[in-house]
Amino acid sequence: MRKPKRPVMRALLAATTALGLCAPFAAAQAKTVVTLWSWSPVQSTTEAMVKAIEKAHPDIVVRATIQPHTAYFTALKAAAASGTLPDIIGLPPGAYTQEYRPHLMDLAGVATTLWGKDWAKNFAPALLTQARLGNPKGDSGFYVLPQEAEVLNIWYNRDAFAKAKIASPPKTMDELVADAKKLKAAGYIPFYQGGGTGLFDAWVFSQIAAQTDLKGLGQAQEGMPVWTQPGMVAAATAWERLFKEGVVQPGALSALQYPTGANLFAAGRVGMISLGSWWLQETALSSNPALKTMSGYGKFFFPAVTPNGKASPPLGGIDLGWGITKSAASSPAETKATETVLKELISGVGEQVALNQLNDLPAFAGMKPTEKLNPHLQNLYDTYIQELQVAHPHAIGNPVIFEALVANLQAIAAGQKTPAAAMAAVQAVAQKQAH
Repeated sequence: MRKPKRPVMRALLAATTALGLCAPFAAAQAKTVVTLWSWSPVQSTTEAMVKAIEKAHPDIVVRATIQPHTAYFTALKAAAASGTLPDIIGLPPGAYTQEYRPHLMDLAGVATTLWGKDWAKNFAPALLTQARLGNPKGDSGFYVLPQEAEVLNIWYNRDAFAKAKIASPPKTMDELVADAKKLKAAGYIPFYQGGGTGLFDAWVFSQIAAQTDLKGLGQAQEGMPVWTQPGMVAAATAWERLFKEGVVQPGALSALQYPTGANLFAAGRVGMISLGSWWLQETALSSNPALKTMSGYGKFFFPAVTPNGKASPPLGGIDLGWGITKSAASSPAETKATETVLKELISGVGEQVALNQLNDLPAFAGMKPTEKLNPHLQNLYDTYIQELQVAHPHAIGNPVIFEALVANLQAIAAGQKTPAAAMAAVQAVAQKQAH
């Protein structure tokens, strides 16, 4: 992809040459520009990563654009349609990667160049499997490679729980409903759900389904039509309870998890919210001692749907994957610079900056934070690392099925469909996709 300002810069170069000023300007022009878009890491962390990469590679300029999740994917869709995608794009695994796969390069050859023929040993097998989730049959390509991994869970505000006289996180769905009422009476949003952010709707449902039908959830993620199985309908019924019984806030379906929900949670106005290991990044973003040390926050897995059941097992995998678009192949210099930036993002100075800010969990072997953490924060981090080793996948592979799931979960929440009817609608889409 030609960078928009290059023709202008060539004209300026001609003008400065005429003035006898070409030497310093030509030196500046020798730098290769790499463009990058994502929703993550947050702006300040990305800026620090870019600064480290440019310091390590003075011949490269990285122009990074970071937007909130919903705005980012709206802009990405428009750029793909108009042929103006940047060189590198951030993507979650599964449906989102598959949506943009036609615009992406297979990174297997790039990975061999960057890390050698045994490059795959640097990533956990589960992460590599998830990177290819949803690929067409016979396509073993890697269209994204992970920078960081994540574990999903529910976070809670310890101060809010104390003021609502809640001694500990809920262990059952009935306790979750009761605790939500106590939090609301104490002046808090009980459980914030950004229902307008489809990914978080699917993630909450998946956490529940991991209890009611873990095997079926795994099959559904691979595209199999299993949505009408009893366990999947049971998960949809539990999802319905969140809305019917006032666990989530009024107007949840039009709300956004980012930036609104996260900001309200950070401001102390929310009791519980479904986020994950990346919430630890707030320690580098806030001056509030409760966030700076995470002393004001705790985490738990979605409580047991049935009285004698168990909480959800860990779900997780790739948090952020990077793909190189075919636009990056406009010149050998640009291609090489883009590959260099990719390496620094995943296993070099860029990722080290992100890890030191606890942006999330490392995907590349041997990478870890180098900053000293307080005991509570260290315990949270170590727990996440352990949970990641046993986490089950958390992404839907087929983008059409994913959109059908989100639409039907929202229909359940709005009272427009019963759980059984909604799952039947998703099933019909899955069956059609399977043929």
